[in-house]
Amino acid sequence: MEYRNSAYRFGIVAKFFHWTIALLVIAQFYLAWWTIYMLPEHSPTAAFYIGVLHKPFGILILVLVVLGILWRMNNSHPAYPYGMPLWEQLGALIVQNLLYLCLIVMAISGVISSDAAGHPLNFFGLCQFPTFMEPNKEIDELFFNIHQYAAYFLAALVVIHIAAAIKHHFWDKDTVLKSML
Repeated sequence: MEYRNSAYRFGIVAKFFHWTIALLVIAQFYLAWWTIYMLPEHSPTAAFYIGVLHKPFGILILVLVVLGILWRMNNSHPAYPYGMPLWEQLGALIVQNLLYLCLIVMAISGVISSDAAGHPLNFFGLCQFPTFMEPNKEIDELFFNIHQYAAYFLAALVVIHIAAAIKHHFWDKDTVLKSML
């Protein structure tokens, strides 16, 4: 398997970024949902899910997104299938870029919210990031809301992305989904 993209398929590096980020995002949604809806607000389990898992996974996603964008910028992109309408090509490009943007906004807003709440980030016990501001409830609430609304927008984008992949595979019977598998 090629590590770089070809004219017809994504290479193993692009696939690694795509599927690793996808799995981590699914884990993030699960952790957040479970913590918000299934656990008492200040329980030790909730603190573990958010502080020990959700936040470090968010940092990891941010690093992978930045590396994935750099990889994408320095690598060719497989061609769209012959006959794919221009509006679909443009839609795919817009959704993909919004996915990247949303993931970056979520990570940055989460970091700012956490710092403003007085909870410094710890990356899986390997390192603790220094705080860069004094606790501030208003800033915490603002950036937590940005983080939360970005999560809703990301969920909508993921549904659109998956629906488009399914449509291309089963309806159009083209190679869009196969190029990433």
